[in-house]
Amino acid sequence: MGGIDQRITEVSARQRYLITREEVLDLGGSMDVIQNRLQSGLWIRVHAGVYQTDCRPLDWDSRLMAAILACGPCSRVSHRAALLVWQIDGISSAPVEVTMPFGNLAVPDNVVVHRSRRPTLAVERSGIPVSGPERALLECCIYMPPIVVGKALDSALRRRITTVDRMWSMLVNEGGRGVRGTKLMRQVLRERVHDTATDSGSEFELLYHMQKASLPRPELGFELHPANGRRVPDFIWPDQNKAVVDGVDAHASADRLDDDLQRQNELMDLGLEIRRFSARKIRRDPSGVVEEIRRFLAV
Repeated sequence: MGGIDQRITEVSARQRYLITREEVLDLGGSMDVIQNRLQSGLWIRVHAGVYQTDCRPLDWDSRLMAAILACGPCSRVSHRAALLVWQIDGISSAPVEVTMPFGNLAVPDNVVVHRSRRPTLAVERSGIPVSGPERALLECCIYMPPIVVGKALDSALRRRITTVDRMWSMLVNEGGRGVRGTKLMRQVLRERVHDTATDSGSEFELLYHMQKASLPRPELGFELHPANGRRVPDFIWPDQNKAVVDGVDAHASADRLDDDLQRQNELMDLGLEIRRFSARKIRRDPSGVVEEIRRFLAV
């Protein structure tokens, strides 16, 4: 039996020490081999027909791989779980969520399963098939409100894993009639004119609330050049010589606070009027922050 054990170990090692019943049989094993290892405690049943060949606790990636193996060929991690795989901001936790073709019969326990008749290309991340970032963003429009979708898109643009053009192209190719989330993604994309993203989630939230309140749109990525370098205010209205800065919170490190004050002083030396708001203030009182900016801009 040493030969079959070695073959099983080689295959399962490529799949986070997970293997399916069909793979064991294809490797020359039998149902007796499976039952013996389960009964002896060497293997653990994760899903129907999916086994863990070691005893380590399953981490997030292993849980995703187990769900993919249980759902069968052409399945992919999708929706909210795919956002986490791509490390896109907007949500901090997600269920194990998989899209599988119609015709695959298995529905594993504790997995959110979607079925699709539309073939979509999966991308491998750490060996796990997952929706591409554009598709994942569209899929999450089913569950998330506009501000969270916008925040996720902004994060993907900031990390340069997609572009506005690629998002529009995906909608043309995959966002046809009957595809849920298309309307919301079109709405979010129409509010963007280019790929310039904010520097943080709290900055995006503030920009979102300013847009909803119909405040004059600030410029992003606007470079200023004080005597000792280059500074980019978070939001600037150059015609008014005014800027808004997303200040660091009180619990930030001393060095970060020093850098933040240095940036503020340099911008003021250039003649800018500045207002600062912490991420905490933006999240707790967005309407109050917006009204203060409205008075600041005198609009």
